[in-house]
Amino acid sequence: MTRSIPWAPRIQYAAVVAFAAVLPLGQAPAEITLVIGLAAWVFRAVRERRGSQLLRNPLSGLLVLWFLAALVSMLNSVDPAASLHGLRKLLKGFGLYFLVVDTVGSRDALRGVVAGSLAGLSLVVGDGLWQWAAGRDLIYGHVPVNELPTGKTILRLSAMFGHSASLAMYLVSWAPLAIAAGLAGGRRWRRWLFGLGALAAVVLVFSRTRGGILGFACALPLMSWWLRSWIPAAVGVAAAALQVATVPPAVAEWAAAMPTLLHQFTEPERLMYWQAALRMVQAHPLIGVGVNTFVKAYPSYRVAGDPYAALGPYAHNQYLQVAAELGLVGLAVFAGVLVRLGLALRRGLAARSGHPFEAAVAAGVGAGLVGYLILGGLESSLFYGRGSLIFWTLAGLLVAVERRYK
Repeated sequence: MTRSIPWAPRIQYAAVVAFAAVLPLGQAPAEITLVIGLAAWVFRAVRERRGSQLLRNPLSGLLVLWFLAALVSMLNSVDPAASLHGLRKLLKGFGLYFLVVDTVGSRDALRGVVAGSLAGLSLVVGDGLWQWAAGRDLIYGHVPVNELPTGKTILRLSAMFGHSASLAMYLVSWAPLAIAAGLAGGRRWRRWLFGLGALAAVVLVFSRTRGGILGFACALPLMSWWLRSWIPAAVGVAAAALQVATVPPAVAEWAAAMPTLLHQFTEPERLMYWQAALRMVQAHPLIGVGVNTFVKAYPSYRVAGDPYAALGPYAHNQYLQVAAELGLVGLAVFAGVLVRLGLALRRGLAARSGHPFEAAVAAGVGAGLVGYLILGGLESSLFYGRGSLIFWTLAGLLVAVERRYK
C-alpha cells in the first residue's frame, strides 16, 4: 500500500488559498500559485495512485468532450499556433477545477478557501474605493476615467484590473459569497461580511458595467430564495436603485441619442460583433472556426462598416464566442457543464438543515455563477485570462460541496 506524503496536501491547500487571495492582483501571481498547487496535486495523484478519483469526478466526461471539440475545431483554424495556445488555456482551467475539488475535502479546507476568496474580494473593494477617492488605484495606478463616444468623460472604476468589465466580472462573482457567509457566520464576522458585500455592490455600481449590475440584481434575489433571507434581495435592489439614481448626465445624454433600448444596452458596436459571430456559426455550424481564433478569424466575417479589418475584438458574448470557435457541438458541451453545475448547486443547497455553512457557500457561489453567466451575455467572460479562472474556481467549489453532502 502506498503511503501518503504529509507535506504535499499542505502545500496544495496553501497554494489554493493563496490563489484565491491573489487572483485579483494579476495573471502572474495567480498562475504562480496555481502551478504550485497543480504540482503538489499531480505529485499526490501519482504517488498515491489516485487516478480513479479523477475518473469519478462528475464533470470528467464533459471536460473530455470539451477538449475533443476544441481539438476537432482546429481543422478550420486560421492560426494553429493560437489554437494550440487555446488548448493549453483549456487544460489550465480544467486543472484548476480538479485542484479545487480535490483540495476542498473538509469543512476546514472549505473555510480556508472561502477566507482566501474573501481576502481577495477585500483587496479589490478597498482598491476600488481608494481609486474613487484618490483618482488612481493604489496598486497599479490605473485612472478611473472612461471616454464616451460623444467625447465626454465619466468616472468609471476599474481598480487593480485596469478594465471596468474585468472588475465587474470579479465583483459579481464573489460579492454574493460575502453576503452568504455573513448569513451563516457568527456575530463576530457578520457585520464585516455584510459590509464587505454592500461595499462591493457600491464599487460594482460605479464600474458602470450594465451586465455586471444586471447579473448582480438578478442573482441576489435567487440567493434570498435559496437561503430564506430577505437580506441578499435587499442588497440587490439597493444596488439597482443606486445605479439608476447615479447615472452620469453625460451617459443619460448619450443614451437619449440612441435609436432603441437595444442600442442603449448593447452599444452599437456589440451588435456588429454578434453579427460577425453568427456569420462564423453559419459558415461552420458544427465545429466552429477554431479554438482561440475568434479575433483572428473576425475580419473575414465582419459586417459592412465594421472598422476591424486586421484583428477583431472579442465577441462580447461568451455563448456566441463558444459557438463561433467550437461550433454548436462545443456550445452543447458547455451547456451540459452548466446543467451539471446546476445539479451540484441543488445538492449543495439540500445540505441546509444539517450543514448550514456548506449550504450558504453553495448559495453564495451559485449566485456568483449566475451573475457571471448573465454578465457573460454582454462580455466574453470565459475568454478573459482571469475571467476563465474565476469560472473554474466557482465550478470547483460547487462540485466540492456537492461531493461532501450529496
